[in-house]
Amino acid sequence: MHIKYVFFCGIGGGVTEDPNQIIAGIVEAAVAASAEDDACAIDGADDPPPPPDDPPEPPQPTGDEPDWERVRLCAAEPETDIGNARRFLHRHGDAALSIEGLGWAVFEGKRWVQDYFGAVVRPLAHSTVELIKLETAMIEPTVEEQALIDAGAEALMPWLEAKKKSKRTPDEERELMRLAAVVEAGEKAKGRIADRRAKRARYAKTSASSGKMDNMLGEAKVYRSRPVAVLDADPFAVNCENGTLRLFEHRFAANGAGATRTHGVGANGAGDTRTDGIWNVRFDLHRKADFISKLAPVAYDPDAECPLFEGFLETILPDDAVRQFVQRYLGYALTALTREQVFVFFYGSGRNGKSTLVDLICRLLGDYTTTVPFETLAGDDRRKGSEATPDLVRVPGARIVRASEPETGMKFRESMVKSLTSGEPILIRRMREEFIEVYPTFKLIISGNHRPDIRGGDDGIWRRVLLVPFEVQIPKDEVDRALPDKLWAERAGVLNWLIAGALSYLQEGLRVPDAVRGATDEYREQSDSYGGFLRAACEVTGFDHDTETPGDLYAAYRVYCERQGFFAVGVSTFNKAIPERTVQFGFRKAKTMGLSVYRGLRILDEFKPHSPSRTPGAGSSEG
Repeated sequence: MHIKYVFFCGIGGGVTEDPNQIIAGIVEAAVAASAEDDACAIDGADDPPPPPDDPPEPPQPTGDEPDWERVRLCAAEPETDIGNARRFLHRHGDAALSIEGLGWAVFEGKRWVQDYFGAVVRPLAHSTVELIKLETAMIEPTVEEQALIDAGAEALMPWLEAKKKSKRTPDEERELMRLAAVVEAGEKAKGRIADRRAKRARYAKTSASSGKMDNMLGEAKVYRSRPVAVLDADPFAVNCENGTLRLFEHRFAANGAGATRTHGVGANGAGDTRTDGIWNVRFDLHRKADFISKLAPVAYDPDAECPLFEGFLETILPDDAVRQFVQRYLGYALTALTREQVFVFFYGSGRNGKSTLVDLICRLLGDYTTTVPFETLAGDDRRKGSEATPDLVRVPGARIVRASEPETGMKFRESMVKSLTSGEPILIRRMREEFIEVYPTFKLIISGNHRPDIRGGDDGIWRRVLLVPFEVQIPKDEVDRALPDKLWAERAGVLNWLIAGALSYLQEGLRVPDAVRGATDEYREQSDSYGGFLRAACEVTGFDHDTETPGDLYAAYRVYCERQGFFAVGVSTFNKAIPERTVQFGFRKAKTMGLSVYRGLRILDEFKPHSPSRTPGAGSSEG
């Protein structure tokens, strides 16, 4: 760059006295030289640079050393909310996702941590704005400014060494004026750079306000937004402390050759689980690209055993078939499959080990489990469609949803139970957020000493219920208060027990034992007094000549409830409920001479009252 030539000769080859023309000439020459340098760099792009005579030692990084390349990228961004958003992406973009309807998730080395309360992503925002102050060191002069600074530095010494004014000739006086103009231009260029650096320092302070950080994260969402379905998409993956477990199927062709098949997930989250091969498990390293947001706080050890845990199960569930079913169900819960569309109710009086078992499994699976208050599943079915569902906000990606123990007399909200076990998408909404649609991946587990009331008599609800009886009660003097900690010490072995249950389920299905079916049927009969009455006290024949009046049916119902120790509802409630069960049980309501009758069933003799009323609708009053 021939600054000296331009300085002394001016523009166009002649000497000029206009300082502005001198400055313009310096800038023009600098821009031209920069363009020439760029062209030379392109022309010589294929030629390797010559090695230096004495290559410098690479700098040794330290723990406190800033990433100056990232600082340089950030320094080039504008001082706006969008610029700050890109600063956030330069520093943390590959480790942060904005999940639709759920907020931010940040990768911390083993999993993507969902930021429900702002405690994960906010510190990243803090560090982003706090490091803006480092950008002042990267604010460099433009090509034009650097040319003026260089020219000013070159002119400074001649200007300082000039003769006294009394000894200068007119030409030397004009030359000194030109020198002064160039020095002044260089100082102004330095001032502009210093102003930009001071402005950036001030901007670093203002960016640290809560509002500015909110704006930064809001703009960054645009670039890192993902649907909720991207998280935990593999239904056969379980993330552990030391890696990720994956269940897979090894298929065998007709020629005996084997092939590994990775199963996909359908629209209902059920997945493809045909058992035409051998299921097994493999172990992978943690990967950011897996988008797993859950972590089980247990290290996988294929050789670990759990003799104490297995002995505990044999004590509380002595029936081998029931014990194996529980293992298969909890193994099924290790996956994200929901095709069975059932839930289990662990039922029994106190000190029977059911809570200890569920506590252990939920503690072992960590993030894969969540708890909802039983009120989520209880009460009436009237819920405003616009209401938030904070009790369900943690269910996306969960494998087990545990309901708190129901109190005496609580009634299932049957539509909610059907929704949560159907495999169909459900709508959830955080406070002040929009609704999002998620597919259930969890299995519902309820345990308690009291069975919630299920009023519906249809198979739509009862086909989903599996009641597991815990009939052994541990004597008070044999209760081991340290047992939970002892079982936790075997958690790696318990994980292997769960894996074995999952492989058994995937290979053979759930296989519900007779003891569970029988306990569930008993629960149904006791919950649905109408259905229990029709099954126990009536015979459905389907013949029109078998006819009963509503009054006779209600009288027989009163006899049935008295013998069973059930509360008998009033006649009005009874007469509303029985017509709803005609299709289910195979009889019908008809009119005879203007009076209502039921055709196709008859009351068994032992349930007919001694003095039956033959008047339709007769019976005790409501209450």
